[in-house]
Amino acid sequence: MALKNETSSSGPERTKFPKAPGDKDVHSTSEDVEGKEEDYTFEDFWGLAGTRGLWNYATMILLHIGSIPSALYVLSYQFLGATPDYWCHIQELHDAHWTPQQIIDFAIPRREDGKLENCLQRDYNYSLVASLGYEAAKENLDLITNVVNGTVSCLKREFNHTQYKSTLVTDFDLVCERRALYSTTSSITQMGMLAASFIVGYATDLFGKRRFVLVCYLMVYSLALLTAASTTIEMYLVFLEISSNSLRSYIGSAGSIHWPLGQMLIPAFSYYITEWKWLQIAYIVPYLYCITYYWTLPESPRWLILRGRYSEVIKLLKKIARWNKRELPSDEKLLKMLKNINLKVEENQHAQKNISKNLVTRAFDQLKELFNSKTRARRTIVMLLCWYATAFVYYGISLISINIGSNMYWYMFFGGLVEIAALILLWPMIHYWGRRISLILCIIMCAVCIPGSLAVGDSTVWKTTLSLAGKFAISNCFCVVYLMAAEINTTKSRTLAMGLGSIAARLGSISSPYVNDLLGVTHPMTPPMIFGVLSCVVAMLAFTLPETRKSILPESHNDVEIIGSSTTNKETKDCVGVNENEGISHVA
Repeated sequence: MALKNETSSSGPERTKFPKAPGDKDVHSTSEDVEGKEEDYTFEDFWGLAGTRGLWNYATMILLHIGSIPSALYVLSYQFLGATPDYWCHIQELHDAHWTPQQIIDFAIPRREDGKLENCLQRDYNYSLVASLGYEAAKENLDLITNVVNGTVSCLKREFNHTQYKSTLVTDFDLVCERRALYSTTSSITQMGMLAASFIVGYATDLFGKRRFVLVCYLMVYSLALLTAASTTIEMYLVFLEISSNSLRSYIGSAGSIHWPLGQMLIPAFSYYITEWKWLQIAYIVPYLYCITYYWTLPESPRWLILRGRYSEVIKLLKKIARWNKRELPSDEKLLKMLKNINLKVEENQHAQKNISKNLVTRAFDQLKELFNSKTRARRTIVMLLCWYATAFVYYGISLISINIGSNMYWYMFFGGLVEIAALILLWPMIHYWGRRISLILCIIMCAVCIPGSLAVGDSTVWKTTLSLAGKFAISNCFCVVYLMAAEINTTKSRTLAMGLGSIAARLGSISSPYVNDLLGVTHPMTPPMIFGVLSCVVAMLAFTLPETRKSILPESHNDVEIIGSSTTNKETKDCVGVNENEGISHVA
């Protein structure tokens, strides 16, 4: 694909087109090419058709539309697994045709706050209770009691199906001792995204991006249908993980503002569809559009060149030039350029094969570079903690609505809305205030707002408002962390540093659901406190990071050491760089 930076298994490779002052699109003409065919790189060749024309923008729009559903799988587990009111299922009383309210009043104890002890039942002889009947049993408690004031755990629950017809929780009994499996339905998606980052690069290099994307979306569609047909929670998790692997890593870099747009669609689907299997199917409907990518988007031109399919590359370049109103050299000159480009690539690959015998050694050398001085070691550790904490808090706040008593439909919708506002305001913040100050201010805002939601009593409105303010802040933190991680490392170690950061972020997003779902059920105040304390720690650590706004990208160890000092205050283009595999759209 022409617009996207090509990613190989060895790491991301950034395509840089020549720019004139004012950052306007500059392209070569047929006169510029004359006699210089042998010197042209792929970037020069591709720039002949223009890099900012109608075709480029149309292609980006197609990609952005396809990226909108990307949030549906990652953030929808609260809706697929919505938890209605529940209590212990007592078969004897159910067979005796007791009403749910009679069972609750008679057999289910209550906590001090008046709420049901959902996972406990009073220790009665329920066979005798059923034979006596409701009124008689109440009058003869001494006869039916096994242990005075005793309670026992129950192995099965009964759910209030007037709230939801069916959910993952009601069908698979994901409460009480099985509650961890509920959190795992979210974490398994993040595990799949982590695993995908290691294999997608190899697969696209082997099969080509266009063909691989078609296979990925067909897998998403078919596996989602199988997921809806799951008969056990283990089956559901397997299908969910597989469908996440190929999808997330490829479309994550398509955009940033489209993630919250997809997030805002989740409650729209969920409000009207109250059976999780049909809801699961509804979530995959938008992906049908993405199957058209096989016909509407081109194959990666780099991949075509490496396969010697020059005629297809020239045909594609002509199409782009026609859309962008560019003039191209003759087919003979274009073919000569392509062959020279391919020759250079093959020579480079041959050299790389000789080096690859020491691949482990080279990777270890890059890792050592991240820790080869006290300054670099400190920055590396701080950045990894920032990656972990940002992802941990982001996903925690995104899915905290149940713990604070908020309406999860409106919370998810407004959560996407505030994230759009955050992304819009991010640009002037990092441009005028700088990266470090923006990061620190946003983390402090998050550290204040999230625990602050505990100080407003039972006001759901204020709790929701403060939580969404915290999400506004942490969304910006996510983007700035991506940017700073790229700007404080050398070209040699940048890919590895970004990869380690992405792993740290995935670990944060994997662990976050367990805090909300397990601790939040019994101690609702605990998750906000954990998110707030972790934000405070990261805010203090962020003070040790250098400001990179006016610093050139470091190329050497010395460049890294002096980042943030007066010697690096050279004004450079302010642009938000992203990890090509993950994108700025969080799916860390």
